[in-house]
Amino acid sequence: MIIAGILFLVGILIGLSYSYIAILAASIVLAVAMVVLWLTLDSLTLFSIFVLIGYLAALQSGYLLGAYLGTKDDA
Repeated sequence: MIIAGILFLVGILIGLSYSYIAILAASIVLAVAMVVLWLTLDSLTLFSIFVLIGYLAALQSGYLLGAYLGTKDDA
């Protein structure tokens, strides 16, 4: 849960500062790193895949919020 919160904050920072290419790269790095870690520790299970989906959802929802907050107001 703490990791998901940190990923949400990182997503907000990416959304405020960078374009969609940065969130795509961060998502790929996160997915590859977690799968390699779980394969190394021999703990890749179906639950781990759901945890990875949750981590990616936290990162990308943070990006969406950061990109929304970073847009200029029309008014």
